[in-house]
Amino acid sequence: MTEQNGYQIQSNGDHKNEYLFDKNLLQSIFKEYSLKDVKLQDNIYDNKYLIRPLIISDYDHGFIELLRQLTDCGTVTYDDFKKRFNQMKQSPNTYHILVIEDINNDKQIVGTATLVCEKKFIRQLGIRGRIEDVCVHDRCRGQQLGKLLINLLTQFAREKCDCYKISLECKDHLVTFYQQFGYNHEDKQNFLCQRFKDLSTNQHEKSQ
Repeated sequence: MTEQNGYQIQSNGDHKNEYLFDKNLLQSIFKEYSLKDVKLQDNIYDNKYLIRPLIISDYDHGFIELLRQLTDCGTVTYDDFKKRFNQMKQSPNTYHILVIEDINNDKQIVGTATLVCEKKFIRQLGIRGRIEDVCVHDRCRGQQLGKLLINLLTQFAREKCDCYKISLECKDHLVTFYQQFGYNHEDKQNFLCQRFKDLSTNQHEKSQ
């Protein structure tokens, strides 16, 4: 067992507890944010939740089931999950998936959000950030966990990833929610989409 910020994480030969990205990059972000929100101490929030990067064993603790509350995920086996995890990990400084672990409920994953960093030739070889797949478990709504994830990833994109801008897409009724974090419509900018496959099932897509 190794201890991480007062919380023990068990390691094994399958690397199931290997982080998707370096968790140490988050420590200064946690420290700065804790000055604004006293509920956050290191990476423990309100003595209930651990905030950390995604690990492979999160597959067994409800990560995919949580995403099903956001949108359709199809059938994802453990091997599928592990393969995609390793693909992301092999693209350093690109995929940053934060999860919120319920410490007192069998390490269940109750929140997540993703920051994708896109490397550009424009803007002096700039990096553009995108926040995606923001989801908080139904039973944990109203605890400002979504706000926590957005604030942490926005700060992380600016300070650790050196993004020149960061964007996100959301449903109309969530525009006001995201505006409180400094996200706004840009003049003469539109989000357009062309779908090549309809991967949805009969399940209706939930609001992001």
